[in-house]
Amino acid sequence: MDILVLWDNDAPPGLQLPFTRALSAILGLEVKVVENPIPVNGYVGSRRQVDAGQTLDSLDTYRHRAKLHSPVLLVVSRDIFCKGNEFVFGLARPDVGVAILSTFRLENEYYGLPHDDDALLDRMVKEAAHELGHLFSLHHCPEEECIMHNPLTLEDLDRKRRHFCSPCGENLDSEKSR
Repeated sequence: MDILVLWDNDAPPGLQLPFTRALSAILGLEVKVVENPIPVNGYVGSRRQVDAGQTLDSLDTYRHRAKLHSPVLLVVSRDIFCKGNEFVFGLARPDVGVAILSTFRLENEYYGLPHDDDALLDRMVKEAAHELGHLFSLHHCPEEECIMHNPLTLEDLDRKRRHFCSPCGENLDSEKSR
């Protein structure tokens, strides 16, 4: 099994290789990156954000039509939200094997801080592993340093480590072997 990452044209350039290597190391699976072939649907002008649920609908349709069996993650640079949330860093739809990750609020510039590719990459990898964990039936974890801890703020995300706690890691290994 491998993970397919669709990298949107507007997503940060030049991070694909370190992103896939780090994500592969965390998940213990091969990660492949390709250009995103689908439009990012669901823009809501009044919010200046993309409805992540609508984009996941398009991603699900693409995955089905392309007869893909691997989990699919879409990386975008636009700000995303889902119903009931002001914003989300990412969102997964485990029942169909698709997830989305937004770099919009992961970049230092959003918070008025200097550009830092290392910080951005670290946040992207942790959030991607989190959303992909959901695709492997993992739930939110109370351990603050675990990948599966639900990050509500950038500080929550920065506090996490690039690993699963023991119980979450065991659950991931069990799900991967199915």
